Order: sequence, then C-alpha cells, then structure tokens
Amino acid sequence: MGLYDDLVRLLTQDYMSARPGLVDVALRAALVYAAGLFLVRLGKSRMISRATALDVILGFVLGSLLSRGITGSASVASTVVGAAVLISLHWLATEVAEYVPWFEGLLKGHVYVLIENGVIKEENLKRSHLTRSELEEQLRLNGQVEHPEDVKIAYKERRGEISVIRKSG
Repeated sequence: MGLYDDLVRLLTQDYMSARPGLVDVALRAALVYAAGLFLVRLGKSRMISRATALDVILGFVLGSLLSRGITGSASVASTVVGAAVLISLHWLATEVAEYVPWFEGLLKGHVYVLIENGVIKEENLKRSHLTRSELEEQLRLNGQVEHPEDVKIAYKERRGEISVIRKSG
C-alpha cells in the first residue's frame, strides 16, 4: 500500500469490527483536532468566551461527534463533515437571531430586571428560577452589595449571570 492508500484508509475507514492501532488513533486524533479547531474558528463560535446555552450544547455535541472520529467508531471524513454541518447550522441560527428578535429570544434567552431602585421584582425572580437568598448571594459576589436596597438596577443576563449597578452615594 502506498501513502495515498494509507491516507484514504485513515480518513474513510471505521473500526466497528476491529480496534484501531495506536498509530491510527494518534493520526486520527491529530487530524480530528486540526479539523475541529479549523471548523470552530471558521464558524466564529463563542464556545469559550461569552458562551450561551446554545454554544455549550454545540460544544458537547461536537465533543461527542469528534471523539467518534478519534476512536474509530466513525470515519474521520464523516466526523469532519458532521462537525462542519453542526457548526454551519450554529452559525446560521446565530445569524438569523441577529435579525429576528423573537428567534433571538428563543435561542439565546431573555434579560430580566431583578431589582430596580432597591425593589426586588418578584415575578422576574420566579421567571429566572432564583430564590431571594440566591439573589442576595449574587449581589454580594458580583456587585459587592449587601442589601437589595443598595442596588440601582440588577439584571439576570441571558447567560444566567447577574449584573449589578449600585446606587451612587
């Protein structure tokens, strides 16, 4: 077998009936890593910084898919094609969300005011699945505020974080 034949076998073969050798696994890992990194960068994903639930789900699914290409339960080629399709769909969904407000809310979530001028918005607290004690903990951690009365405004952001603006003075 020549080098071309070895490369074609490496890219297209899966090992459902036999286990791949260590050299095959190492080469597959390098190829899948390089292809995955290229595709994620090409898709402009925010999987590390500013990750939303959508990005986290994509990360889990990609991790599962890419591992199949490394272990040989799927060919490297089908793994890369599958990853490219997922990243393309992710990119398309985020593009649509940029122009369609209701789709953005569906995909990325909503911002809720939790405290306004020291008054806790109970309905938004419930909508955000937060208890009063969890809110107070977040005020201390994120806004360095001990009491809700000291808050000008606090939001539950789309990524689930709580941002706090203290009252001045």
